[in-house]
Amino acid sequence: MQQVRGKSLETQLDHLCEHVNKMGYHAHKNHPKRLGDGTRVQGEPFDYEILLPNWHACFDAKECHDTKWHMQKKDIIQTENLKHCKNAGCEAFFLIYFFPIKRLVRVDVDEVIRVLESGSKSIDAAKGGEFNIGLIIDKAANELH
Repeated sequence: MQQVRGKSLETQLDHLCEHVNKMGYHAHKNHPKRLGDGTRVQGEPFDYEILLPNWHACFDAKECHDTKWHMQKKDIIQTENLKHCKNAGCEAFFLIYFFPIKRLVRVDVDEVIRVLESGSKSIDAAKGGEFNIGLIIDKAANELH
């Protein structure tokens, strides 16, 4: 998936999670904590977890209508949560789709931390490496054989 065509990135990732689960592995989307009336109490730590036999990834999905992703307070909290996952041995990253240049990039949580430590709160589209979600499915399929 190099381009998002008329569907949000998270919708496509939700379909990916369904596919991974149908293959007999595990993937899920985290949701914010809410009260019974729907009032949001706390945001999710990050969006997705995918667990395959030799790959465990935790990541947050972002859509950006600029050539830079401008982090908000919640993104910084998610960075901290993702760093904890990386410390535990998981791949931890932000998956960002930049609409103006139709580019899906993977930015490792350590790179995000370096940017924040430099005093900036923006990630340029050129900062991350391109990401092909099909590689996740290929990785899972190869484990079945």
